[in-house]
Amino acid sequence: MSAGLAWYDSDKKSFIKAESRNIVNHLTGEATRQRWHIETEQQEEWEKSVELLQGNLDEGRKTQLMDLQDALSHPDLEEISDVILEYDFRRRGLRMDCILLAPGSIIVIEFKRTKLTQSDRDQVMNYCVNLAEFHEVTRQMIEDKGNIIPILALTKGALSSKIDQETFYSKPLNCILESPLECDSKTLHLAILSALKLRRSKTMVNRKEWLKSRFSPSSTILDAAISLYGQHDVSAIQTHSNPVEKINRCVDGIKKLIIKSQKQKQNCVIILSGAPGAGKTLVGLNLVFDKDLREDTVFVTGNAPLVDVLSKTLEQSYKIKSNSNTLNIPSGYSHKNVRHIVKNSTFKIVKAHRFLNERGSKNESTDGQIIIFDEAQRTYSKGKEVNRERLKKHEAELILESMEKKYNDDYKGCVIVALIGHNQVINSSERGTIAWFEAAEERGWKIAIADETLQLNGLFEDQENVIKWRNHESRIKLNEGHLSHSIRYYRNQGIEEWVYHVMAGNTNSAKAIASTLKSEDRVFVSRDFNSAKSWIREKRIGDQRVGLLASSGARRLIAEGIYVQSQSESNIAHWILAPSGDVRSSNMLETAMTEYKIQGLEIDYSLVCWDADLRFENGVWKSYRIHGAGWSNFVSALEVRKNSYRVLLTRARKGMIIFIPKGDKTNYDETRNPEFYDGIFNHLINCGAIDINQLK
Repeated sequence: MSAGLAWYDSDKKSFIKAESRNIVNHLTGEATRQRWHIETEQQEEWEKSVELLQGNLDEGRKTQLMDLQDALSHPDLEEISDVILEYDFRRRGLRMDCILLAPGSIIVIEFKRTKLTQSDRDQVMNYCVNLAEFHEVTRQMIEDKGNIIPILALTKGALSSKIDQETFYSKPLNCILESPLECDSKTLHLAILSALKLRRSKTMVNRKEWLKSRFSPSSTILDAAISLYGQHDVSAIQTHSNPVEKINRCVDGIKKLIIKSQKQKQNCVIILSGAPGAGKTLVGLNLVFDKDLREDTVFVTGNAPLVDVLSKTLEQSYKIKSNSNTLNIPSGYSHKNVRHIVKNSTFKIVKAHRFLNERGSKNESTDGQIIIFDEAQRTYSKGKEVNRERLKKHEAELILESMEKKYNDDYKGCVIVALIGHNQVINSSERGTIAWFEAAEERGWKIAIADETLQLNGLFEDQENVIKWRNHESRIKLNEGHLSHSIRYYRNQGIEEWVYHVMAGNTNSAKAIASTLKSEDRVFVSRDFNSAKSWIREKRIGDQRVGLLASSGARRLIAEGIYVQSQSESNIAHWILAPSGDVRSSNMLETAMTEYKIQGLEIDYSLVCWDADLRFENGVWKSYRIHGAGWSNFVSALEVRKNSYRVLLTRARKGMIIFIPKGDKTNYDETRNPEFYDGIFNHLINCGAIDINQLK
């Protein structure tokens, strides 16, 4: 699998001879094959762009076609050799409109309909920076004094701006024109001609090799990412010295095992478990950015919201440090390059669906022989549709298989560090942690795991597996493989255990744990939403975060004025980072995030809103879902729903209050029968939660 995939590519002559409608149909067909939905407007835009490009490349064509044709038909542009349309740079999540190849130059064209904005300029410049920093064949061309020229082209309207400019970035991005050439349909050929005049070499670029290029970070961007990460607050925790010492021991122990496995050419899965907020992600990031492991290591997570928040947090921190002149970027980047480096230095933090886009096939990237897999319990089961194809095996096994295929020729031992949160499988199609044990056993990999991890509640369905893996011949005993101290709820470690017993229905055990909590650390409940909001707002000080949380199945909370954001609508980065006063901020207590968005993240104080999708009836939990006009029993989802609430109840660093509605006592709304909610409230009270109304 190459770093990217083009929806259309051709040599220039074949492109010019082809009917534009056939090219558009090809693009549409490729989009459909990959299950993209293409609007009629997009097809029309493609047609105009293709015709404009064909016209500007077609030697001797006397009649102007439409926008895209006119540019490529100009006789001065005969050195353009190849045309690539809709290049999907998958690892970076970018899709580029058009790339023209010529000896010594790569021309990146972004087509816009009626006007050009600063956002458009940033977009095409970002494409160029990504090719320069991560596309191996492009970087080889640059080393031979090749360059990359960005162009913005209007398909409608006219521009009066000057096309020519000759200013390049300073090193190490001095291969990229400092700002895009801007043109319209009538001047596109002049923009392309200007790009060719800026060449400093005529090194040939082979289209097939370019398309097969590997994802390969440059040493400069790698150094910059390491440096920037080291200057960011996420690389250290300013308080809680004991947890930090434990985290450092975990990093050192796992690092030694990784190096040993590679030297012995032994494939190995290393399991790191921990309480919510204990620092598993921090251990993973420290390993990814370690100076001895950085060439081979990538941080992969199925938790997309975590990537969004980490990237946004790093970006904000870099900007602050850059503005205060405290940011030190090695490898020759100038101060004005900071914006591009900040935007592109999170490449080692990758969403799983990008890094493992084709499960079970060879992944062509220069990093990834060591994978730090965050939320590893969330890998999918056989038969689950992922990236528009059904998995032929459990995802964990496909991942191991793909690594074996990739590194078969240059073999020094593959390592997966699986960061797991137990009892947090929140999707019925997730296989859980057991998948990694099964895959390791099936494929002959070693598996390193601590005794504490093997004893975790919910890790295995039965005690037989605990005994089996404790004494398994493939097992390596990991001395530092479980982080029991929760940084998230750092004042007391009893919250996670309390939640476990609440969900297990162990009322007496939960109450006993609650009685040991400090008064400020107790779990509070309320039947009044406004009172709960007032309580949590009074707790917040300075830049601390508060927020609403709710289950994805909490469909009737809307009657209480609680809006549960769907995955498609919610922006977790804004919710968790935007300041008070910003309507997108969690501090506004207006929108609730679900378990899918908040898993792996945390806030200071949480207000968990409990709906009737999970009820406590006659001493046991039961799961329900809205089906048709009302609730229906959803037995098969019980464990998943319980795990969803486990996630919601363990997101707070400092304190939590739970809101349980009273329901509709008029019986007008049958979906909000008070009995649905009374059982939940009574169970929580019996488990030691405190009703804030009793404190007045």
